[in-house]
Amino acid sequence: MNGHKERLMVLDMLAEGKITADEAEELFKAMEEVPEETPASDSPKLVPGLSHLSKLSALSSLSSLSALSGLSSLSPADPESPRNTRTRELLGALKDAGIDHITTSDLQEMKIHNLTADYVREMTGLGIKPDGIGEWIHLRIHDVSPRYVRDLRKAGITDLGVEEIVELSRQGVSAKFINGLAELGIKDLDTDQLVELNNHGVSPKYIAEMRAVGLSDLDVDELIELGNHDVSPKFVAEMRALGFTDLDVDNLVELSNHDVSPKFVAELRALGFKDFDIDDLVELSNHDVSPKYIAEMRAVGLKDLDIDELIELRNHDVSPDFIGAMQSLGYKDLDADELSDLRNHDVTPDFVAAMQDVGLKNLDTAELIDLRNHGVTPGYVRGLVDAGLKNVDADELEELKTHNVTAKFVREIYEMGFKDVEVEELVELNIHHVTPRFIRDMRNKLGEDLTLAQILEIRLHGLDEDMLEELRSAGVKVKVKA
Repeated sequence: MNGHKERLMVLDMLAEGKITADEAEELFKAMEEVPEETPASDSPKLVPGLSHLSKLSALSSLSSLSALSGLSSLSPADPESPRNTRTRELLGALKDAGIDHITTSDLQEMKIHNLTADYVREMTGLGIKPDGIGEWIHLRIHDVSPRYVRDLRKAGITDLGVEEIVELSRQGVSAKFINGLAELGIKDLDTDQLVELNNHGVSPKYIAEMRAVGLSDLDVDELIELGNHDVSPKFVAEMRALGFTDLDVDNLVELSNHDVSPKFVAELRALGFKDFDIDDLVELSNHDVSPKYIAEMRAVGLKDLDIDELIELRNHDVSPDFIGAMQSLGYKDLDADELSDLRNHDVTPDFVAAMQDVGLKNLDTAELIDLRNHGVTPGYVRGLVDAGLKNVDADELEELKTHNVTAKFVREIYEMGFKDVEVEELVELNIHHVTPRFIRDMRNKLGEDLTLAQILEIRLHGLDEDMLEELRSAGVKVKVKA
């Protein structure tokens, strides 16, 4: 039995004091539990102790109340008890507000959230018209008081629904806040705008201070944008004092987002930088080009760097210490591009010093970079020098390293008596796999007078009658016969 009519009858009896709130709850539960259909011949059985419900027996639609016979524990109604009185008054107030369908769970929720008749009457009197008991409870959950609604009305907020009022209350939007905006001429805002302004700290005081520093035509979206990015009136005033009098909202937000402070700008000015724009300031700040960094670069001799050069140096991690160390090694006039290239290719002062220690003292930056890129280390150079290779330049070292000519290979060639071997010849031997072992085999077979060029020819073309004849013609005393 879940009929609307039967529930209204129970609520009417509760409102008239004929049953208690507890009994009403038990009746509702019973209605939900009893099957919809009962035999027509069954006579309604009244709940013991509830003889005043006998009027229901005449109602065929309540014939299934016979199922309530199990409620023997209920005591007679006490219509004058405080709880029953409060419940009766609340149900009456809700009925006047157009709420005439109450479930057991509704009764429990109203009790938990302290929904009272006075609250319903006051809110109704203020024009609040919740759509169902759920919205009434929603108002109580979020502690929306009649006073709050009354204050909103006085502030000109008269046409909001329950959800909008709850949202304003939940977000802490006060009538005082709204009145303050109205006094500044900011009116007719919707709920979202009021909440956004409040949440981002855009108070009437903030707006008034922004106007005082010259930003008098800001709309709501611009105010929210400035507040969201922590652009303060003080920041605007100080930037204007430094000559930035035409900054728009986007400029101010960009400067604030990238930590470009008035102090940063003033220190740049003190270092002689005058003609920079917003993009310059943002780039300097983004790449951590601080006034301190600029001063330290000037202290090591780089006095005329422009903004792009400073950014390039910082971006490639060129520090004043790096420059000082390179200068101590003899590299005193390097420009920004050269310094950046050295750092970009990991040419460190230690690398340069080690190369100088193995005899490479006059390398320019391009040669240092090429050696680093080809994997030519100071240790590799030291090995070749110790093996007997002298006066090798950067290009030759790169060629040797590229073709994997090792110090061991060079040493063995020299130990077999070959002197003044050119780098190009060493590379050719290594490319064509003319190994020390192959050289020894050819000498054993053909004699000790073979040159490296002849041995290379044998490796390339093989040992046949024509080759033997060619060797004899060259004066080689061949030990074997064709």
